[in-house]
Amino acid sequence: MIEIIPIRTVDEALALVAAFDGFPKDFTLAVHQSLLDPIGINMALITDRILARGWLPDGFEQRADHRLYRYREFA
Repeated sequence: MIEIIPIRTVDEALALVAAFDGFPKDFTLAVHQSLLDPIGINMALITDRILARGWLPDGFEQRADHRLYRYREFA
């Protein structure tokens, strides 16, 4: 089993999104709870980059200390 290490900064998330070379259905982003601010600014910044790639959010799984986000292509 692969250990999932949740990202803790917006910069880490943006780098992972930019570096990924594949289909959005194959990309998951583990975001540590500490990055999930009450207003949602951090996820808005990340989602903006996701949308710029032509991807859409496709739900998430809540884990003990992070959320595991999934994505898909525009329909």
